Amino acid sequence: MTEESQRVRQQMQGLRDGLLAGKVFTKLPTAIAGVMAGVARQNPTPVVLPSDDIRALARIQTISLRIKNDKEPAVSDEELAFLVDHLASRNPAVRDKGVFFLMSDLFQADAFTAAQVRWLFDWFQSEDVLFAHILEPENDGVFQRSFAVMLLSGLVYADLNRYHLLAQADYQQLLVTLATYVVLEQDGRGYVQGAGWAHAYTHIANLADELTQVPVLTRGEKVFLMATIFEGWQRNSDALVFGEDQRVASYLVNLAAKHQFFAESQVMCLTAWQNRLKDMRPQETLAFWNRWYNRSRLLEALLMRADLPKVVVDYLQKIIDLY
Repeated sequence: MTEESQRVRQQMQGLRDGLLAGKVFTKLPTAIAGVMAGVARQNPTPVVLPSDDIRALARIQTISLRIKNDKEPAVSDEELAFLVDHLASRNPAVRDKGVFFLMSDLFQADAFTAAQVRWLFDWFQSEDVLFAHILEPENDGVFQRSFAVMLLSGLVYADLNRYHLLAQADYQQLLVTLATYVVLEQDGRGYVQGAGWAHAYTHIANLADELTQVPVLTRGEKVFLMATIFEGWQRNSDALVFGEDQRVASYLVNLAAKHQFFAESQVMCLTAWQNRLKDMRPQETLAFWNRWYNRSRLLEALLMRADLPKVVVDYLQKIIDLY
């Protein structure tokens, strides 16, 4: 990892460890906010994208047809590397409807070997993939970063239900990696004209939802990730208007419904958020108003869920009309 992303990861690891040791709880939102505020951003650098769309689409189709006709589908290591390299494509036909759809089919078909699952787990989290250009202003690197997160959610689901390869330490690593990604990712674009879906926050919620189901992760670790996502949502300056509010709300409700501790922890995060608003003054900037209405959309999406625990509902009903 770069020096800065490694520094942030170490800070997030320290907060996770402190929470589990009982040293951090009510101060967790403020501590995560401090990490986010201290991130050193970088100047833009060229983003190198695949430029072989026609060839890539032809090969994706060839692999897809073979998989559908094979009784025991499989892909070679070289084919797998080719596919994931093209998650960086700006062309949605290659990246989204091509590689992503095919990789999802491969997970469903149990087409990967144990070694390939391990390789994918490491590759999706690597610096050159998940954190490529993440410290820079809005750029096309978001497509590879975001879809790596989305495919990690598919990998977690497949591992929990079929492969059973990942150990507790692997899941703990992934949880801290995702928390680090949330701290660093500032590109909240949904649909990008000419390039299709970026949708980082939808994909973040998908992976977080899958990690909610992982039994070897502790309640404290799941609260740590939840608090990080709350903080990331508050500080994203893009208008999250492409269904991200509903997807993040679904993740939050799924977690809160699992135990009263999670519901009460959500109230803690919401209270910290509310307390910040008391001293906040409107700013005549697009970023301020995007964040303001992102809050409204998320809280309303939570209240629309009939299965949201009462303790969270009661708190939301007290605050939603005040600010």
